[in-house]
Amino acid sequence: MDVKINDLSLTYGDFTAVEHLGLHISDGESLVLLGQSGCGKTSTMRCVAGLEDPSGGSIAIGGTTVFDAAAGLNVAPNKRNVGLVFQSYAVWPHMTVLENVSFPLRMKRRPKAEIRTRALETLELVGLAHLADKGASLLSGGQMQRVALARSLAMEPNVMLLDEPLSNLDARLREDLRVELRRLQLELGLTSIYVTHDQGEALALADRIAIMQHGRISQLSTPVETYRSPASASIAEFLGVANIFPVAAPRAGERRLRLAGHDVEIAADAVVPPGDDLSVCIRPEHVRVRTEPRDAGPNSWQGTVTVSVFQGSFIRCSVALDAGPTLEVQTQDASVVLRQHDRVHVEIDPAHVQVLPREAGPAAAAPGPGAAGEADRARPGDAAPRTSHDRPVAAAATREG
Repeated sequence: MDVKINDLSLTYGDFTAVEHLGLHISDGESLVLLGQSGCGKTSTMRCVAGLEDPSGGSIAIGGTTVFDAAAGLNVAPNKRNVGLVFQSYAVWPHMTVLENVSFPLRMKRRPKAEIRTRALETLELVGLAHLADKGASLLSGGQMQRVALARSLAMEPNVMLLDEPLSNLDARLREDLRVELRRLQLELGLTSIYVTHDQGEALALADRIAIMQHGRISQLSTPVETYRSPASASIAEFLGVANIFPVAAPRAGERRLRLAGHDVEIAADAVVPPGDDLSVCIRPEHVRVRTEPRDAGPNSWQGTVTVSVFQGSFIRCSVALDAGPTLEVQTQDASVVLRQHDRVHVEIDPAHVQVLPREAGPAAAAPGPGAAGEADRARPGDAAPRTSHDRPVAAAATREG
C-alpha cells in the first residue's frame, strides 16, 4: 500500500525534529531515509509507525488516514498494520525460532494450524526453516536479525519499517543481508521505509533515496541520480565526495573558478549556479594521477603524494598540489605504484567538476515511480516485483520493543 505524508512536523519543546515534511511512497516502493544522526529520519519513521505523536500534518496508509492533527485523529500503532525491524535484534531468547515468528500470530488469535504453516513459510523466505526448533539464544547476530525480519513478515504488513537493522553486523554479513533484503522487498512487493546513515545501504536497497537534513528532505531522487548529482556540497560531502573546495564568487557565465584561499583555478563544463556560497566537488575516482608528465589539460597540476593506501582493487592516496590544496585520489590502475613523497601529475576532466551551493532547500514532495515504473525499479537479475495483492507471504508486525 502507498504512504502519503503531508506537512508533517514533530517538535519536542523548542527542538524541531521534523519540519513540514511531505512525501508520497508508492505501493511496492522501497524508500530509504538517509542522513546523519539527528537529521529526523528515525523520528519520521516512528511517526508513520505511530510511536510518536506528531505536532502537525497528516499520514495516510493505503488511502486510510492514520494520523491527522487537524482532525484530532491518531490510530494506535497496533492497528496500523506496519512491520517493524529495529537495530537491536529484538528476539526473545527463551523461545525457539519458530515460537518467535509465531508470537504475533498467536497474539492475533489465529488458528494453530495456520500459525505453524505461515511461520514456517516465512522462515523459508528468509532461509531459516532448518533452524525452526533451535533456541533463539543460540543464533548468530545475522540469524537473529533474520528472525526479527521473519516475525515482522509473518503478519503481512501494509508497510515494512526498518530502522538501521544491519548496523550491528560485521561488514561482510551486512553486504549479504542487503542483497537478501532487496530480494525479499522485490519478490513480495513490499512497500518499505528504510532508515540508515550508510550510503552503501541506501544505494543498494532504494528505489528512491530521501536525504534528510535538519528535519527536512533536502534531496529526493533515485540512487543513480543521488550518487551522480548531489543537490548541494553538504550532501556531496555526506555521500563521500572528499574533494570539496569553496570558490570565490564567479562572474555571470564564468566557467573557470578560483579556489578560495588558493592560487588555483579550475575549469568546469557545468553551468555555474547563482549564489555566493559555492563549492567545487570532485569525486576521488575522477582524479587521474600519472607518474610521467604529459601535455597539460585545463585542470592539470603537479603535486607530491603524502600518503598512499593499498585497498586491494584500488589505491587511495592524498596528493598535495604545489599550488596549495590537497586532493584525494582513488585509482584502479594496477600499473601505477604510488608511494609517499612521489612526484606526480594529476588531471581532472572539466566534465567531472560539479559546482554546487553549500546547502540545498527542502525538496518538494513527489509520488514514487508507481505501477508504470515497476520495470524501471527492477534491476537486472532481480525477481520481478509484485503488487501487494499477489504477494505469497507478505508481512506485517505487531509493535516490537
